[in-house]
Amino acid sequence: MASPQLRLTLSSFAVVALLSACAVAPSGKAPSSPSASPSTPLAVPPAPVAPAPLALAGTEWAAFAIDGKPEVVNPKPKLRWLSADKVAGTGGCNGFTGASVSSSPGSLVLGPLASTGRVCLSMPGSQEDLFFKALELTRRARIERDQLVLMDESGKQLARFVKTN
Repeated sequence: MASPQLRLTLSSFAVVALLSACAVAPSGKAPSSPSASPSTPLAVPPAPVAPAPLALAGTEWAAFAIDGKPEVVNPKPKLRWLSADKVAGTGGCNGFTGASVSSSPGSLVLGPLASTGRVCLSMPGSQEDLFFKALELTRRARIERDQLVLMDESGKQLARFVKTN
């Protein structure tokens, strides 16, 4: 009969031998058995790529339609992206600046906006008022050819712009 110390030593060697048989070769491939067919590496499908948010930083736009009215008078309202998250421009009389947030493809929120308080020769409901209201209601945007289209949450077009730079 073997001593307990000899049994422990033999058991330890058996465990090490068993674990060695399951080890992965240094090349990163598992040891192949003679009966195994050649294996092909498994292809990992690429992760789906979501479209990027609108790339508007550094672009400038002039309005040509506001609230469904295609005739915008001079001076035309302008919208400029100073960076990916900051806009500035003019409503025709008053200048403005504010935040621009595009958290997902097609989404766009402008504001809060701060504007100058110049007294302008226009009536309430004027082109400038409609322009600032369109910016305030914007929740979505898209680029169609060379035009920027601002839309509300339901997809209604609020304003259309042509690129000026």
